[in-house]
Amino acid sequence: MLTVRRQIRVTGTVQGVGFRPFVYRHATRLGLGGWVLNDSSGVLIEVE
Repeated sequence: MLTVRRQIRVTGTVQGVGFRPFVYRHATRLGLGGWVLNDSSGVLIEVE
């Protein structure tokens, strides 16, 4: 099976509102792996 990896940047009001836990919960439910982190521009997500 082919593995597809995507990197997604989310900007705007994403810090202090529970966005990372929200992404983690949904990725886990969908069986996806990867990581989510805050940086100075917003949130960076890598998923496969």
